[in-house]
Amino acid sequence: MRVIFYTGKGGAGKSVISSATGLKLSDMGYETLVISSDPAHTISDALETEVYHTPTKILDKLWAIQVDPVREAREAYGVIQEYIVSLFKSKGVDEVLAYEIASLPNMTEFVSLLKVVEFVESNTYDVLVLDTVPSGEALKNIYLPTLLGSTAAKVIKLVAPIANLAKVVEPIVGLPTPGREVINQDIKLLEILRKLKDIIVDRKVTSLRLIANPEAFSIQNLKRTYLLANLYDINVDLAIINKVIPEGVSDPYFKEWKHAQTRYLTEAGDAFYPLPLKKLRLFQSEVKGLKLLSEVGNEVFADEDPAQVYFEGKAIKVRESEQGLEVVVPLPSVSRYKEVCEVERVGEDLSVVISTDIGEVRNFIPLPAIAHLMKLDKAKLLNCELRIYFIDERWKEGKK
Repeated sequence: MRVIFYTGKGGAGKSVISSATGLKLSDMGYETLVISSDPAHTISDALETEVYHTPTKILDKLWAIQVDPVREAREAYGVIQEYIVSLFKSKGVDEVLAYEIASLPNMTEFVSLLKVVEFVESNTYDVLVLDTVPSGEALKNIYLPTLLGSTAAKVIKLVAPIANLAKVVEPIVGLPTPGREVINQDIKLLEILRKLKDIIVDRKVTSLRLIANPEAFSIQNLKRTYLLANLYDINVDLAIINKVIPEGVSDPYFKEWKHAQTRYLTEAGDAFYPLPLKKLRLFQSEVKGLKLLSEVGNEVFADEDPAQVYFEGKAIKVRESEQGLEVVVPLPSVSRYKEVCEVERVGEDLSVVISTDIGEVRNFIPLPAIAHLMKLDKAKLLNCELRIYFIDERWKEGKK
């Protein structure tokens, strides 16, 4: 079983590349399911076939599903939602607003992730390909909910035997108490989250693949996603730069665009090193239908098996030390780099200027959230890596 996530900012081409990957896999004999939670239903547009909330057959070995998050949440977790609504209503919150607040955070991507467990356990498919929502938010839903699972399930199970007794004190505390059905549903949800985490962090099973366009914001967006994936222990095995203007295009109108994309392609190669980096040209028309999707799949993967794990390992490493934190970033073509000239914080990122054989190069490196609580100490080049050190001021206070 393989689970492949595609992620990138809106408009990067996730639905097209997900569909093309699914088509390529099915042509190679894999039973493949493409899963989309995009409310715009772009997967139906790409496949030129109406895709429903249950697996829809596209070809002999290719299936697709458009996850309906509202339907799924109501059918699978409606009991929990109704209890949360009753809590808000007991405090005088309007019913319409109560339902809005009670909706699970990031409902669309959250529910599509939970569906992964269902399809993995069904053993119906060889490969699941997920067209996910834009970048960082998807990663938070992949990993963070499971942090609650290990302890919360134990607490809920302890509470379950006294659920009926709690109803007695409901008039006294002035709040609705959860019934046994709510508690059982909580336990079930947490168990699914535990299974989801096991699937997501299994590097032989799951890969996250990054899709960007050759422009500044798209690449910077994926730099942060790349960092978060490493922090969450999710294997990123491939990066794809989509909508690259072909070399043969000589129209003067695209001259500046081509110069810019050359620069951004170089930046992407450095930013995502040591990941394999593939390029996909900008097609002359909107990519729709199986014929064009087949062209996309062949251009990206050629004779390769898209189900393979292209890369396994961690690129950006974050290490805790006694004094604070160390962020380690591998550098490509390390012989070019001489010394770190300048390091400063710029918003949520770190701006690093490095002297190279061809002059000074500035790079923006995303930082983990905990680094914002620490003081930047220094940065240096060591053993083909850029090492950035942060000092936790609380540690220094404790030494006094």
